[in-house]
Amino acid sequence: MQPGRLLTHPALARRRFLELAARPDALLDLVEASLVIALEENPAVDVERHLGHVQQWSDCVRARLEGSRDVERIVETINRVLFDEEGFRGENDDYYDPRSALLSEALERHAGLPITLSVLYLELSRRAGIEAAGVSLPGRFLVKFSGAFGVIVVDPFDGGRVLTTVELQKLLDAMYGGGVRLREHHLRSFAPKEILARELAQLKAAYLAQHDLARAAASIDRLLILDDRDAYEVRDRAALAMQMHAYRQAIELFERYLLLMPSADDRLRVRDEIAYLRAWLDQN
Repeated sequence: MQPGRLLTHPALARRRFLELAARPDALLDLVEASLVIALEENPAVDVERHLGHVQQWSDCVRARLEGSRDVERIVETINRVLFDEEGFRGENDDYYDPRSALLSEALERHAGLPITLSVLYLELSRRAGIEAAGVSLPGRFLVKFSGAFGVIVVDPFDGGRVLTTVELQKLLDAMYGGGVRLREHHLRSFAPKEILARELAQLKAAYLAQHDLARAAASIDRLLILDDRDAYEVRDRAALAMQMHAYRQAIELFERYLLLMPSADDRLRVRDEIAYLRAWLDQN
């Protein structure tokens, strides 16, 4: 049995995710971490097979670059391997299908959402020795190369097309109707763990849309592994615990939320929830 195939139980996948999340961002393999997220959702995911394919593609990119650091050549080479030869494409037919948020599905189908294709693009770059960063515009996750040449932004969802400033502004216009101008902060670099958090947030939203409370809760639990001081995720997890009739856990989480956000606008309502739950437990 291949080493990656041992991670077939959700508890083992969660343990591996904990190990990966403990690494500094500079040592975090986004593909592996994303596949471990998928493994908890689907024990049949073959992590080692997928990692092998990604390594083959990155080896091919590195060999063709022949040590070149020219960003245009880098983008052209990755695009040729990923989109022309391997046939990857953007696809968002069902944004709220949880499978769409999983990198394993994108690797199987050679099609995916902006964030899954960007994760793949980022890791091909990194493994070929080229640093790139994720960028999150509303509705579109992108890849950014920075250097003496300036900034080049690539859209993996659109075949690796290099976007001009005008085209980036159009993405904002599509979301805000022309009311927001493109600023430097829109193109800030996302750290690897922030990207994993975006993947998990999308998974959470998809499960909530399907009213799959247990899996939505599991998504939040992994978000809190990445950042245990995210008060809003703590509050959402408390609300799910309450819906799942785990009242003692809900009380503990609501109290933790208030410790993190003592001046929260909803603090009175949360205190009422805690009092209600305690009263229910005392009577039952």
